[in-house]
Amino acid sequence: MWIAAAVLAAIVVGVVVWWLRRDAVGGEAGGVFEVERKRDWELRLTPEAEAAFLEGLRAYHDAGNALRLAGEQGVLTTDDPPRLISLHLLADGFTALGDAAMHDPHGTVATMMEQSAAAELPGVLHLRPQWLAGEVDGMDRASFADAVLALVCPPGAAGIATCSRDEAAGALQVTVLGGPPGEEPSQVNTMLLDLARMLDLYQEAREEQLDAAADELLREVVSGVLAAGGPGLTWVRPPTSEERRIVVDGLTREEY
Repeated sequence: MWIAAAVLAAIVVGVVVWWLRRDAVGGEAGGVFEVERKRDWELRLTPEAEAAFLEGLRAYHDAGNALRLAGEQGVLTTDDPPRLISLHLLADGFTALGDAAMHDPHGTVATMMEQSAAAELPGVLHLRPQWLAGEVDGMDRASFADAVLALVCPPGAAGIATCSRDEAAGALQVTVLGGPPGEEPSQVNTMLLDLARMLDLYQEAREEQLDAAADELLREVVSGVLAAGGPGLTWVRPPTSEERRIVVDGLTREEY
């Protein structure tokens, strides 16, 4: 009887520990760790490599490095330092390291995270804490983020699947429907936009155009960044010409 009770207690403790670890990373993390292997970044990894990669991310989070995973968008968010990282980029990096990554997924993920903090590369967007403390042209942090969102993601814009903004982190995420040219959209790609750098450009433009209306000035700034592709903008994977067209066309809709 004592043995049965001990076994039952161990099972209960194990379930609780598993649930806490599953939920610890927050956001969509639970879903990411119960993967269906349907997202593009997941399919870049073998099933064994994906399990090791996700365990490395979990261990990195459990070591005190807060992570938030948005698996559908292919985005990993970190708080210290604040940045958005492409899961496609990380998956490719993990795969490239082969057996070394499989033998030490914890160390491999930690090293990749350090590298992403040291330099901003395609697929990595560094963010700025306290990017807007007061107001600019009557817009505080939230209203500036909303104004950019309204420009980039107008209602009914074709090809845009989801849009979200995080005024605290200073970031905008736009997920577009993509795929090979001439075929039905089969996957998504996510554009990442740094609101702090949009603000810098807006303030520079304001110094040169003192009488310009705020909405038109912001449209000029944002359209320039979208057309140029950065700085302050990146994608979770290299965008196709169609994906770039989708976000540019959304901004140039006549009713906005």
